[in-house]
Amino acid sequence: MADSVTSSERDAYLLSPDFLRKLEQVAIASRKIMVGRTKGERRSARRGSSVEFADFRGYLPGDDLRYLDWNAFARLQRLFLKLFIEEEDLHIYLLLDTSRSMDFGSPTKFQWCLRAAAALGYIALCTGDRVQFYAHARGRGKASRQFRGRGTAPEAFAWLAALRPDGETDLGQAIRWLQLSMPAPGVTFVLSDLLSPDWETAVSRLGVARGEACLVQVLSTDEISPSLRGDLRLIDSEDGRAREVTMGASVLRRYASERDRFVASVHEACNRWGFSHLLTVTDESVEDFILKTLRHLGVIK
Repeated sequence: MADSVTSSERDAYLLSPDFLRKLEQVAIASRKIMVGRTKGERRSARRGSSVEFADFRGYLPGDDLRYLDWNAFARLQRLFLKLFIEEEDLHIYLLLDTSRSMDFGSPTKFQWCLRAAAALGYIALCTGDRVQFYAHARGRGKASRQFRGRGTAPEAFAWLAALRPDGETDLGQAIRWLQLSMPAPGVTFVLSDLLSPDWETAVSRLGVARGEACLVQVLSTDEISPSLRGDLRLIDSEDGRAREVTMGASVLRRYASERDRFVASVHEACNRWGFSHLLTVTDESVEDFILKTLRHLGVIK
């Protein structure tokens, strides 16, 4: 996008004002209690001083006397301290596949993922969580700073809008890079077509990491149901290799069978490692995917 584009125009390019207002009413669900860094709106693994009671423990010298339970002392003649759930922020990580295979379809898979990442990031910023974006293709990775608070949304959107698809896929390396650089466990969203020879390595790395994960596999409508027919010369968008094919009825049936087998294998692997796999097609609007599909599956609440 041109440098003359204003921040409001850039925000609208990613997410409409109406969509932004709807995103402010939801939150990313976390099934695990994780330790954050600062006060937020999430249950923490720590015990703090919020209004929600958590547990008792015996009094130790130096404890804050304000939290002694005098009713328990009257009954048991022992000093007990009240513990409360402390609310902290959650770390949200969004990894975008920026390889050349993502630059396909109408809208392209890359454009769709860009808007989905912006939407998920905005939800987290509105609930006080920490958000960090990662973009990766083989040999090149780029990480944003950590964003926190709704006021940082324009800068986050600007970072996303500057990304371009280029290079080959190396999803396993991308996830390893993200996990080595993330400052704390959190919820990781991976947005990719998963057209990578090492997708099983990528899934297993997500599975053994601390925190939670959600793999969003995005395919174009032409990848789901090819419209091409006849004698064709297909060129790999990433490595440039060409292959002559005849797209007839039998080839299309084989393609559909392999497509279904591949998607089912990914879904089974993610289930085995205990995290979500969601397949979407670029003709599904990002708004419906976020507010309906993810909500129905409990990823968004």
